[in-house]
Amino acid sequence: MTAESALLDAYTEWRRLVAAAGYAIHSRNWAFVQECHGVIEQLQPQITQLTREVSREWRQSGMDCPAGREKIRLAVLELIKLIECNKSMINSVRERVTSEYQQRQQAGRNLKRLQKSYAMVDRQTWSSVS
Repeated sequence: MTAESALLDAYTEWRRLVAAAGYAIHSRNWAFVQECHGVIEQLQPQITQLTREVSREWRQSGMDCPAGREKIRLAVLELIKLIECNKSMINSVRERVTSEYQQRQQAGRNLKRLQKSYAMVDRQTWSSVS
């Protein structure tokens, strides 16, 4: 296997992991998202090393390999697109959760105000009876 094909395989694995993380984000399976990102972090040094090996391979063969560069460029662009999609999904979930949290906070404040007003009515009622 050439370094170029190994690099393309590594990018394919990264793409698979990013897609799996996307499904996990959609289903709010945060543990699996974390797991995917952990595997991606382990994969990145391999990709860096393989990128060096590809450059060395191309230099040794004396060819520029525009077709190989294009394959790698397309793989990276596809990854960027998937990552941006996942970021967008995460931001959307974050906005929803923040909104829900703020609504619940407001509901809690409203309940406290109600409790205080009923407590005051209760005290006034007992004061007038005594």
